[in-house]
Amino acid sequence: MKIEIEVKAFGGIEVQGIEDAFKGVELMGVHKLSKDTTLGEIETLLSTLFEEVESGYNNPEQCVGKITIRAKKENGEIVYLG
Repeated sequence: MKIEIEVKAFGGIEVQGIEDAFKGVELMGVHKLSKDTTLGEIETLLSTLFEEVESGYNNPEQCVGKITIRAKKENGEIVYLG
């Protein structure tokens, strides 16, 4: 199955001459995994992407992650896309 993991870090920054300025960093990775992959293994992948984003953006106000697994029902069975 294919999963998509997105991590976004963002927050306000000071820019001379601008009243409200924000900075954002986003990283997305696509991983092909077996159906036997555990939630702990997926969490490790997410943690790696968090570390990568945070290495380029120290102390963001927020750092959030999203994991997407795409599937559809076909002939009464779940079919994973990708």
